[in-house]
Amino acid sequence: MVYTILLIIHIVGGSLALLSAAGAVSTKIFDISHTWHVRSGRLFFIGMTMVFLTTLPMTLIRPNLFLFLIGIFSFYLAWTGWRRAKNRSGIPGKQDVAAVIIMGATGLVMLGWGGWLIYSGDGNGITLMVFGGIGGLLSFREFRQFRKGPVKGKARIRAHLVSMMAATIAAVTAFLVVNVETDPVWVAWLLPTVIITPIIFWMSRKMLPGLE
Repeated sequence: MVYTILLIIHIVGGSLALLSAAGAVSTKIFDISHTWHVRSGRLFFIGMTMVFLTTLPMTLIRPNLFLFLIGIFSFYLAWTGWRRAKNRSGIPGKQDVAAVIIMGATGLVMLGWGGWLIYSGDGNGITLMVFGGIGGLLSFREFRQFRKGPVKGKARIRAHLVSMMAATIAAVTAFLVVNVETDPVWVAWLLPTVIITPIIFWMSRKMLPGLE
């Protein structure tokens, strides 16, 4: 009964994240009101938070380390994107440092376990290796930036864009994996990353010209 309730909330959160992500991206591509972009982004973060807060107990009730790690990775992306939007000073707080440390440790676990799964012949190991590498790299870049100083202006906006779009990839991936079966299994897990990543670079260049 508890698991079923959590699952319903999880699905509602995922649906909210997908719909609001589409809204937030559309407002920027078609240059619609900034207010609607902010509202859509807020709903997206709420949806991703609902997904994360239900993933943790669900993967404990029915033990699933793979989804537990993916849940941390996905929420880290949404968290950093939201913090870049809210924290205009660019000065990291204790919560930001904690998030980087948690993601860095999670990335190492994902890489290590992913390597073991590949060695064991499990295709999910490829997914863990890719996402663990991405998460580890992003957390390292965040930590290095913390040491350099505040992130402001276009650099802050780009960091927000990249993290939120990466979190969108996570939401789309979850939807695809649940509804589409692929062989090998890692195709569904990695296809959204392959397709949407170039779009992130295009949006970054289009909206923030001159930023290297």
